[in-house]
Amino acid sequence: GAVIHDSKAAASRVLAMLQAGAIIAVDGTKVPVGIDSVCVHGDTPGAVEMALAVRQALTGAGYTLRAFAP
Repeated sequence: GAVIHDSKAAASRVLAMLQAGAIIAVDGTKVPVGIDSVCVHGDTPGAVEMALAVRQALTGAGYTLRAFAP
């Protein structure tokens, strides 16, 4: 149960954590932390769709995405 397989749920969860400035546990507990990156597991079915959904949610909310390398 550690990996979210639903792309809409994952995008919503990532956006909620960024907006809260915290990791949000399954029970709702918030652990304040700076979030600089998001990992999408590329070896799971639907990984491309997942990455696209997360990207769309973040850019739609006004976040700017950039590569790690300069």
